[in-house]
Amino acid sequence: MDKQMKILMVFTGGTISSRIHKKALELGTAPYTLLENARKKSFSFDIIEPINVLSENITPEMYRVLFGSIGKAFSPTKHCGILIAHGTDTMAYTAQLANLLFSKYTVPVVLFGSKRPPDDPNSDARANFKAALALVSSAEKGVYVVGKTSDGKIYVHHAGYVQSADVRTDDFSSFRNLFAGKIVRGAFVPNPDFTEPPVFPSASALSKMKKLSSLPTERTVLCVPAACCNGYELYQVGMPSFRYVLVQPYHSGTANALSEDNPYSLLFLKRACDSKGKRIFLGPCDTEKPLYPTSRALREAGITPIPDMPFETAWAILMLCTWLGMDPDQFLKNL
Repeated sequence: MDKQMKILMVFTGGTISSRIHKKALELGTAPYTLLENARKKSFSFDIIEPINVLSENITPEMYRVLFGSIGKAFSPTKHCGILIAHGTDTMAYTAQLANLLFSKYTVPVVLFGSKRPPDDPNSDARANFKAALALVSSAEKGVYVVGKTSDGKIYVHHAGYVQSADVRTDDFSSFRNLFAGKIVRGAFVPNPDFTEPPVFPSASALSKMKKLSSLPTERTVLCVPAACCNGYELYQVGMPSFRYVLVQPYHSGTANALSEDNPYSLLFLKRACDSKGKRIFLGPCDTEKPLYPTSRALREAGITPIPDMPFETAWAILMLCTWLGMDPDQFLKNL
């Protein structure tokens, strides 16, 4: 790495920015200590902290502040990479947005966090930070998530494939196990079976990043789980804060498709959304699985399936389209 080049270091909060106080976590200045040893190894940093929040508390407005700030602070002639220290609860969502926005950057962008705060003797914070530095030093470009798993290995996940951490192990995973590689003895070892997801060029312009801070703060995406106890009459689909509804289906890629008069049917929600000018998407839907009669009924009713991607990717696409006034079909046709 060129000693004259710098890394843009972005702090956002989360466990990696917290400390243990009276047997509970609270935000502090902990992550800045991670940089002390790195400075001694000729790494230099430009540091920004656009937000400082536990990641479970992040909101659409905070995302706009975060990505707008990164877009303004990053210089392709000055920085050799971007590191984003982030809480693990919502890191997959942030990474998916980052992939759409930064996928055409000519430097690597790496998100990392920790399962335990840095002052915990068993914390993985330093190991993940070192892995992020190793990836920035060896990868030419791309958006990634690095994380040490419960078996001691450090995986590199492409941001376009990363999924939320497992509730039992807190380990991240990649869609269909398409992880990008591993960090072994301080070096990046690519996965020979890895194929990069498609790049979305229309969403990667720096000029569009500047629009984020001026958008209405209430614009979001309504995410709804397919659950047998979910009565869709409870949803206020007339609210102006969203234009897209994303339904997360059952593992088979489908949902309740009884009569549109039945409030537990997704067709009931479809009729309500139609009356308010909203559009429903169902995803992810695995095209390698057989199509159920209910899946066919939902598609014939005009509910758009989103194929072969993590739920977090589908959400990020719809969110970005909402913010930038883009047509989701332009994204989906590239898949």
